[in-house]
Amino acid sequence: MYHISELLDIEAHKAEFAEQGVIQVRDFLRQDSAQALHSLLESQREWNLAFNKLGSHVDLSYRDFCSWTEQQKKTLSEVVWAQAATDFQYFYKSIPIFDIYAKKLLPDSDLNEVFELVNSSEFLSMMRTLVGDDSISFADVQATSFERGHFLKEHDDNVQGKGRVAAYVLNLTPNWNSDWGGLFHVLDDQEVVKTLVPTFNAINVFKVPRKHSVSYVTPFARGSRFSITGWLRRGELSF
Repeated sequence: MYHISELLDIEAHKAEFAEQGVIQVRDFLRQDSAQALHSLLESQREWNLAFNKLGSHVDLSYRDFCSWTEQQKKTLSEVVWAQAATDFQYFYKSIPIFDIYAKKLLPDSDLNEVFELVNSSEFLSMMRTLVGDDSISFADVQATSFERGHFLKEHDDNVQGKGRVAAYVLNLTPNWNSDWGGLFHVLDDQEVVKTLVPTFNAINVFKVPRKHSVSYVTPFARGSRFSITGWLRRGELSF
């Protein structure tokens, strides 16, 4: 099981969140839990490659993608970039942990414990305190991996009927270099007002709606920018 740090004082961050609507809290998990979660994500072999196709979300098996020819991979990148030039777009790897847990797809996988972590009474109570909203009742969750050529364009997470109160991103990559890209940008209109580096074992939390993006990961980046991410939601959790 993964554990939140016993040294964490979430009360100390309430005022900053209330003022700015976004915060990064460092050393969120116990160090052994953060290392174990990183190892879990690093060991996964089954990922989806996620992108937007004319307004519809696409999950492509990354294993299948790796078997494509270089020309086929180049063609997909060009299609993704063409849409990104004028419309909303994203390109990254993901694992749908919420679905894995809800549908019992991998009953023996440690990924199920990630769902249990973010839906534990301790985690949800901390998030209600930090965000200042007692209506938060559950968290959905996915794993993401941003690698060379991946990005997430500006958007605000506001989807009708989803009950999203705030979003969270638990960063799980040791020694990520900010020069590699993959930076979390918070925007007001078209201006970047805050940038958060994906610091290992730091959790970013921000209100919904709030414009944000993840910058393009450069061709010289090494490794994967791993995270556990999702939304803090109101309403009834049902499977």
